[in-house]
Amino acid sequence: MSVSRRADLDWLRVLAFGLLIAYHAGMAWSGWSWHVTSIDSIDWLREGMRFVNRWRMPLIFVVSGAAIALALGSRSPKTFALDRVRRLLVPLLFGMIAIVPPQIYLERLYRGQFTGSFLEWLPQIFQGGPYPNGNMSWHHLWFLAYVLVLTFVLLPYFLWARSERGKAALARAGQATARFGLQWLMVLPLAASILWLAPISYNTNGLIGDWHGLVYYGALLLCGAFLFGSPDVLAGLNRQRWLSFAIGVVAYGTLHVSFFEGTVRPTIADGVRLAFALLSAINTMAWLFAIIGFANRHLTKRPAFLDDATEAVYPFYILHQTVTVIAVYWLLQIGAPPIAGFILAVLATFMVTSLIYFGLVRPVWFLRPLFGLKAAYKTSVRPSSVLISRSRTMNFSSER
Repeated sequence: MSVSRRADLDWLRVLAFGLLIAYHAGMAWSGWSWHVTSIDSIDWLREGMRFVNRWRMPLIFVVSGAAIALALGSRSPKTFALDRVRRLLVPLLFGMIAIVPPQIYLERLYRGQFTGSFLEWLPQIFQGGPYPNGNMSWHHLWFLAYVLVLTFVLLPYFLWARSERGKAALARAGQATARFGLQWLMVLPLAASILWLAPISYNTNGLIGDWHGLVYYGALLLCGAFLFGSPDVLAGLNRQRWLSFAIGVVAYGTLHVSFFEGTVRPTIADGVRLAFALLSAINTMAWLFAIIGFANRHLTKRPAFLDDATEAVYPFYILHQTVTVIAVYWLLQIGAPPIAGFILAVLATFMVTSLIYFGLVRPVWFLRPLFGLKAAYKTSVRPSSVLISRSRTMNFSSER
């Protein structure tokens, strides 16, 4: 793991995926339909999840956009493409075959769609086509499919951005953005996607037919690469972090009062879709700017555990939802109270996933590539103060 990685970016990666684990644990008691859903809901939990949901995945895609630029570095397109296949496609296929099936089995069991053991159900994985009618799905691993496809679609841009001409153009754009606050123009492609593509899209998180998801998340990947590639823009977000926070508070408060309050799933009428699209995009980008600004201000140190935590993020992401679904299934079977069930589901997910990762995935060389890690395991070494200072510069090395 390179000692010249950005501490704030790694902190955001770890915190964003940690939040994802807690979010999925709460889905069973949110009142929204999920794989294993309780008949009881926790209203305050749902409202908290609704707030987080407006910027949770956008933050992950912004961080991923920065990571793509770092991973590309000075490597050839062929080398980079092979690395992305190894890091994204291999874990995705492995996850669909080995990690996701227990989630589908327990869902079928819980809903009375199947009776019998997991081994008796297992031959049905390849029957009936894709989920939900069939039993083949990537479930929570949809993120890997989207990043893989979007990486190759946007690769010409990333190759141009690392060229001398691209660097010069982006440097000028970064200076103008920081001087005039032009980062708020990033609201426009998100709003346009919500307004025009969301109504005609289908198969959410299923890639094919999800035009809104592809454009929306593709725009966020580009935003992430630009924001973290410009020292001027990062400095501007740092200075304006409280302004972004205030705009986010006002925007979300307006969204909640106008569209969300008193609803489980709001219905957006055509007459107010433009207002909803603009307000949603402003809210999302305001919280992203605030989070990045505060991270750039305060998360600049690299404690000893951060390298290990950063490496663990990917395997934790792949494993966690299966552990969560198993935990929730048994908690509902024993009649755990909603709040206690949510807390126990979060704790069980972190504890069991940690045991699997540290006891099996991390030390076993042939399992590591299946979870997006390098086969060779190296004990991380705390960098010296000189190298820590270097990690705060914008001269990144390739992502590892």
